[in-house]
Amino acid sequence: MPARTYLLLILALISVSSSSLVVRYVSSVSAITLAFWRMLTASGMLWAYSSLYKCEPLSIRNKKRVAFAGMFLGLHFIFFFIGVREVSIANATIFANTGPFFTSLIALLSGKPVHRNALIGLCSAVVGILIIQGADLQMGYKSTLGNLISLLSGLCIAITYVFASKIREETENVVYGRSLFLAASLCIGMVGLLFGESLFRFTTDHFFWFLFLGFVPTVLGHNILNYVIKYLTPTAVASVPLGEPIVASVLAFFLFSEMVSIGVFIGGPFIFFGIFLVLKNSLKP
Repeated sequence: MPARTYLLLILALISVSSSSLVVRYVSSVSAITLAFWRMLTASGMLWAYSSLYKCEPLSIRNKKRVAFAGMFLGLHFIFFFIGVREVSIANATIFANTGPFFTSLIALLSGKPVHRNALIGLCSAVVGILIIQGADLQMGYKSTLGNLISLLSGLCIAITYVFASKIREETENVVYGRSLFLAASLCIGMVGLLFGESLFRFTTDHFFWFLFLGFVPTVLGHNILNYVIKYLTPTAVASVPLGEPIVASVLAFFLFSEMVSIGVFIGGPFIFFGIFLVLKNSLKP
């Protein structure tokens, strides 16, 4: 795989890892509200950028695909936030990061091969995640519902990447991203309103963080992942966010002087080695 692609994936990982720190810092705004404005802001940025030059519009077939991809991306955020409320953050994070396992399963069910290195790499990453967060894992009867909801979050992001892989074969990245994030914001907004969530319960001081979330973890982070998925398998792209707990811990150390746990130093190499193995043979034929 070209070095440029590795650099893009590193930038994407650092960018998406910043979102958890912002959600923690802006605790006065609900997670659903943050997710809605994050997606809507990112969509607006990409629509503004794409207006500067002529873009080929989505085909009718891809409009339907993007609508489904956006819906599943929105559901990914919704299920994750519900999961965090039902179980520990460790549980929600571990089960929501099952995306690459679901993409591998979808590939096998579709008759597509999954490289042995990818399977070994995913197992290595799981070992690392359990080392870092295993002590906080809750597996009792009371946590079953929350674990299942978080698992649905992982399934939804996997389906999003599978759709993205198809759409990006014939669609420019900015055209896909602007429509994907708009569809996701609509899904999040409708579900939020359905459950009585106010999407306007914030102050003008929060505008900066909406812009930050829209640009850094979304336009830079997710949009880079959407870019490389044209060339890499969905499992490869879905495996990159497995490194979030490590990068977020390092960022928290520099920004908030939070101590990095010993588990990060022990489990981190397992995760990054696993991601490397998944990426090693991930170029599409």
